[in-house]
This record gives sequence, C-alpha cells and structure tokens, in this order.
Amino acid sequence: MNKIFTANTLLAVIGVVTGLYVCEDHFVIGAVIIGLTFAVVIGAQIIEHQRIKKTVSTKKLIERKVSKITHDRMYEMPVAIAITSDDGRVLMTNRLFVRQFGKQTSKTGTNFAQIIGIDPKKVKGDGTFHELNYEDHAYLMSITEFFRADKRKLLFHLFDITQIKNSEAHYHHSRTILGYIQIDNYEDLSESLSPQCRTELFAQIDVVLNRWAQHNGVVLQKFENSHYLMVFSHDDLEKMEADHFRVLDEVRELSKEGGAVSLSIGIEDSEEHSTLPEAEEGSRSALDIALARGGDQCVVRKDDHNIYYGGETEAKEKRTKVKARVKAQALQEQIVEARNVVIMGHQMPDMDCVGSAIGLIGACRALNREAKFVLKEINVSIRSLMDYLSKDANYTECFIKPQEAENYIEEGTLLIVVDTQNKNYVEMPELVDQVKNSVLIDHHRPSGTAIKASVFSYIEAYASSACELVCELLQYFNKKDIMGKTEANALMAGICMDTKMFMSKTGVRTFEAASYLKRKGADTVIAKTLLQNDIETYSARTEAVTNAEFYDNSIAISLYENHNANGKLIAAQAADELLNIRGITASFILLKSDEGICISARSMGEVNVQLILEKLGGGGHLTMAGAQLTDCDDLQEARKKLIAAIESYKEGKTES
Repeated sequence: MNKIFTANTLLAVIGVVTGLYVCEDHFVIGAVIIGLTFAVVIGAQIIEHQRIKKTVSTKKLIERKVSKITHDRMYEMPVAIAITSDDGRVLMTNRLFVRQFGKQTSKTGTNFAQIIGIDPKKVKGDGTFHELNYEDHAYLMSITEFFRADKRKLLFHLFDITQIKNSEAHYHHSRTILGYIQIDNYEDLSESLSPQCRTELFAQIDVVLNRWAQHNGVVLQKFENSHYLMVFSHDDLEKMEADHFRVLDEVRELSKEGGAVSLSIGIEDSEEHSTLPEAEEGSRSALDIALARGGDQCVVRKDDHNIYYGGETEAKEKRTKVKARVKAQALQEQIVEARNVVIMGHQMPDMDCVGSAIGLIGACRALNREAKFVLKEINVSIRSLMDYLSKDANYTECFIKPQEAENYIEEGTLLIVVDTQNKNYVEMPELVDQVKNSVLIDHHRPSGTAIKASVFSYIEAYASSACELVCELLQYFNKKDIMGKTEANALMAGICMDTKMFMSKTGVRTFEAASYLKRKGADTVIAKTLLQNDIETYSARTEAVTNAEFYDNSIAISLYENHNANGKLIAAQAADELLNIRGITASFILLKSDEGICISARSMGEVNVQLILEKLGGGGHLTMAGAQLTDCDDLQEARKKLIAAIESYKEGKTES
C-alpha cells in the first residue's frame, strides 16, 4: 500500500507541475490536466481501498474457518484438554475432559487449578509432564502457557494412564521372588545329637517350614539336607514381613538338649533385577549376609538397602574348622603370589585392629613378602602398643601414611582389610578401588555396606575379635615360624581388649586361639600392661559414668563431651563400666567431640545394641556396637534419636 501511495503522489506532482506549465500559455488546457490528474489519483486510491477491504474480509473469514476447525478438532481429540485463565478458571474444554472430570468441573469459570491442587501462578507452563491423581484415576498432565491479547492463558493436556498404573501395580504385587533358607549349624547338630533325636528334630523342622510355607503361599523345595528354595509373589513377601518371619521363632523353639537350632533366610526383593538368574544371585547374597551376621535371622535385600528380621541371639560358634583351613590355604597362596602386601584397618584403629595387622605382617615376613600397614596417626588407644613395637627392629618401617600408600601400590599388590567391612570407615577408602586383589577379615556383623573382597572374605560374627580370626588362619599356614613373640603379644592384646580379659564374647575357639598364642610365646602380663590407662583417662571415664541416666530402669544413657584425642576410648570404656551396675542390661555413651557425636553401646546380651544402632546408621555386634551421627551436633537431640531407636527396637520385639 505504501508503494501505491508513493506512486499516486508522484503522479499527482507530475500532473500538477505539467498543468501549471501549460497554464502559462493555455489556461484551460492546464486546468483540465490538473483536474484529470487529481481524478485519476483519487480513483486509484478508492480502488486500492476497496481491494484492501476485500483482502481483510477474506483473511478474517479464513481465520474464523481455521478457528472453527481447530476448535472442532480439539473438541474431538482423544486427550482431555482444557484452556484456563491465568488464575486457573475454565474457559474452554473438550468432550473427553467433560466425560472424565464431569460437567460441573468443566463449567466456564470453575477453578480447575484449585480442584486438582496446583497454584497456577507458580506453573512454569513449559509443557513438562507431571503425574496427577484425581479421584480413582491417574493422569499424565502437561501445562503450556500462551498469550492472547496480552493475557496469559494455560493449556492443559491430561492423558489417562490409569490402566497403565494398574498394570504396573499388578506386576509389582504378583512378580516372582526367590529366597533361600538354610539350617544353621546343621553339621554340628548332626554330630552332637543321637540318630533318633537328629531324625526327629529335622523332621519337625520340615513340618514347621512346610506349614509356614503353605500359610504364606510359598512354594518350598528342599534341595539339600540343610537348604531350601522358596518361590513366591511380592504380596506373599509383604505378608511374611508383616508377620516378622515368625518361622524363625518357631524353629528356634525346637532346640534340643545338646544343640540349639535356628534358620538363616535370604531374599532378594529388587525391581532392578528383572531376570530370575539375577534374583537368584541376589537371594544367595542375602543369605550370605544373614550367615555372616551370625545366623538366626532373615535378610531382605531391597534396591538400595537391606531389611533385617530376627538376629536377637548371639552368633553361634562354629565347631568345624574346615572353613578356617580352606581360607588359610587361600590366604597363604595369595601372599606368596603377591608382589607386596598392604594391610588397612578402620579409622581410629584400636588394639584389635593393629594387633591383627601385626600378626599378618609377621606372616608376610615369614613368607618373604614385604607388608605395610596404612596408619594415618597414632591415637591414644594404640600408643602403648606402638611404643612396644618400636622396640622391635622388624617394625620400624612397617607403617605408612595414606598419602604414601599410593606410591607403594603396583600391579600384583594384595590388599588385606581387617576389623571392618565398611568402605567409608577404612583409613583410605580410595585404596579399595585402586587395588585389584583384596581380602577381607572381620568379626563384625555386615550392615549392608560391606566391602566386596575380590579374592575372598573371612567374616565370622561369632569370633571375639579380628585377632582371633587371624590366629585361626595362621595356625594352618605351612610355615612353622609364622610368628614370633612380638606378633603373639600384639594378637593377645587385641583379644584381651575385645573380650575384656576373656570376660565377654568368649567362646571355645577364643581360648584355643589364646592357647596357640601362649605356645608362640605370648605373655598375658604384657597384654595387660598394654591395656593400662593413665590417670587422666581413668578420671575422664569416671566422669562419663557419673553422667549416666537410667531409661526404663535397665538402660543407662550418658551424655559426655570430650574434645581430646582419647574421647572415643573413654566412651567405650565407660560403656563397659556401666554394665557393672546391678540391673543394667545395656549402656549407651553419647560422646560429643570435634568429629561430631558418636555413640558407644554395650549389652549383657538381653538387648541387641547392634539392631538399635543400625537404625542410626551404625553397626557392630549384639553386645557391642557403635554409630556416628553425621546429621546431629546436639547431645540432647542425639539422645532423642537414640530413645526413638530403642523404642522402635522394643516395638519390633513385641510384634514378633
């Protein structure tokens, strides 16, 4: 239009100039030229205006037709659609929306955003999908914003996925789950019971298991004398979990004179493992965890954590030593084949940790292999032992700091982790990933975060200490001079510390290990000397004991603050000391130090302190456990969390 207007203007100018020029000689002719020029220009403008008017009319007609087609298509679309104002009030809906959400909700002006519980002002309107549950239906909802006449509008698309969700739920509840059951100490029971009692006991176990399986919809198949395979659905598992696997108690009640009987159960409940071979492997791993924790319990492995049922009794000591002999031969072969050996324990190592490492270093030296122990710093609990070792020339260069360990690692290095299984608690966590060949030796019950040893692991929850397990292994090495007096005294000190001079968690094999160490030259007087405290430590321990309060008349809880290096040692000793008070069945020391709040727990056996502190992220044994509270720095708040864990533990015992 601008171009036409410019042409008309130019024509008018030319016409007027020409007319004026002609008017000088012929006025009439010039006037006629000027008049005709204006007539032509005005006529052209009128024609152009009519053309533009017609074009605009045609465009509006097309827009109305397109709008009608779009509206009709939207109305018939197989997706629920609604257009609302900026505040979420309905402006327009389609047929499926009316059918799914009802006429009342679809009325113009109804606040749909309020009905489904969203704030339209906070909606991004970028078309992102979100799940929406409305009444008995599930929807996949996207919201897109647009502007009309500078006003914000919201376009809702709602896809009904109720059938898909129902199918997912049906699959979740009916999917097949595998599990394993094993009779603990089957070989020991077979040896200790008479043929008649043995046959009667195992027959009763079969009856109890089959009755329990039938009640819970489990297909149970016995495939060895002491092993059973279970097949069931997820709904059946929920039923068993709600009953807290009462079969554990029923079988335990069958114990005969001469042998206690119990079960270990392992179950994999993971949606990530979609194939039966993966589920079978996971169930075997769960059973291994149950056995390593001492048996008499069920371990259910979820996708991101483990759930434990039972485990109320102390781990049973194994009479057979076949396993120790096999592990010892394997360890000796690994040491001989290794280029060098690195030994690592937990952070803030104690006498048991360092003592077991010293026993292994001596064995490596006897087999002509260099061995180093990773030690960040010498703490109060091992200072006396380190002073004792400094007098032996063989141990002047056996300890390296974490930053030095990387230079010591090479192809063929063997890593031995002692007295812990938790990767987060070792002195140098990255070392676990750097070394290809690793061995794990520990006496704590696994808590689900255990290091996976690449070669083998020797985990026995019945053992008093890591030193006891090392003694068992070294006895079967094909080397007579596998240890000297220094190693024997270090191992004896570790056993004495964890057993409180053979007063706690002591079994037949503990005394057998002590007897072996005595034959190798160990002196209990030296072990006792290494465990002595100074007057400052003794006074601090007395203070921690004095702070104790009594919960439920049988549990002692002490809040203690100590920022010295020996704070954890004092807390552990104070927890032991509190058990000497008549009527106390368990003790908890809550220590606040520069590292945060940690808990040391001890028990006479009636209360399972391991299960209590596992609820707070810790672990250990039935009678000895610990935990570090990373999300709490107030003692009173920590006390509330501990009491909540104790109450939860008691409720679980009551229900089971």
